[in-house]
Order: sequence, then C-alpha cells, then structure tokens
Amino acid sequence: MREVVIPGEKLSEGTKLHAGQGTYKADDGVYANTYGLMNKREDAVSVVPLEGKYMPREGDKVIGVIEAIRFEAAFVDIRSAYNGYLPLDGRDRLKAGDVVLVDIASVNEINKVDLERPMKLYEGKLMDIPSVKIPRVVGHKGSMLELLRKSGVTLFVGRNGRVYIKGDTETVKKTEEALNMIVELAHTDGLTDKIKDFLEGESNGNEK
Repeated sequence: MREVVIPGEKLSEGTKLHAGQGTYKADDGVYANTYGLMNKREDAVSVVPLEGKYMPREGDKVIGVIEAIRFEAAFVDIRSAYNGYLPLDGRDRLKAGDVVLVDIASVNEINKVDLERPMKLYEGKLMDIPSVKIPRVVGHKGSMLELLRKSGVTLFVGRNGRVYIKGDTETVKKTEEALNMIVELAHTDGLTDKIKDFLEGESNGNEK
C-alpha cells in the first residue's frame, strides 16, 4: 500500500527530485502540501490528494451542464465553486440543460473561468465522484480508463469529477459499479487488477 502523507511532511532529501502535483520544493528537500498518497519515482515525487473540492485549472478538460444562455454566452456548472463562461457563436446550438465536454481556456486572479471547444454529449448518464479520485480513474498512462472502455462503453472523464457513461443498460451499470470500487479502493495497490477481475466477473468487489 502506498504511504499516506500529510501537509508539511518531508518526502525526499535534497532537491534532485522534481516536485510534482501536491508537493513543493524547499532548500533541503521536497514536501507535501496536501493530504494524500505519495507517489515516488526515480526522478519525481508527487502526492495524489484524498480529499478536497475541484479547483479549475487552465488546460483541464471538464464535463459541464449549461445553466443559462445570455448574450451569446453560456454559463456552465462545472461542479466547482466557480461557474464557467463559454462564448458562443452561430454554430453552437446549445441550450440550458445540455451536457458538454469543454476545455478550461483560462482562470484569472478573481477565478473567472473561461471555457472553449465545447462538445455536446448526448443521451448518456452522468456520475459524480470526488475530483481527487480522477487520477485513479484514468490510471498510469490511461491504463484504467482503457480497461473500463474495453466493454464497449463510451466513457468521458472530466477533471472536475464528473463522468459521462453511454452504452447498454447492463454495461453502464457494471461501469458505475467499477467506478464506485475505484473510489472506495483508491488507496490500495493492485487496483487495476482488481477492477479487471471485477469486470470479467471474477470478483464480487468486496476486496479491501
């Protein structure tokens, strides 16, 4: 099991390692700046958060729900304390209630979130999970996401913790159960193998 660390905890001596997500570098080493799981590699150390709300970041791809359209712009719920602002042109045939996959173009100093490149998602199911668990849903180099998609389900995962699932009823249900397992067992090793066994019907999902 990977080590759980707390803010301010020293993760490495010296400054040779790159300070990745959830860490910061000081003169004598790299420290955690969030509560989570330490991920240490040969050239870098990072911390995968175990709690906290989604904070928009430039470059993130998120799944939003359009709340209103006013003056050729859409105001989008991106599951954060801050709504997104999406400029529209005549080609964007969007309305309140539509689900869109969008990129965060910029976040300014007062947390105004500008969105771009909307893609409307049709007739699927939305599932909300803690945004801090999204790295585990994606997996190393997309390994977990690839595994989940092998059943034929259409699956989009937003950095804001919103997941879009589309497929037949049984496949969608199985995918939801697998996602709940990932959330529950995010702190454990060998998670990809556990999910693979579950999807192939070899596990009841009760392993801890």
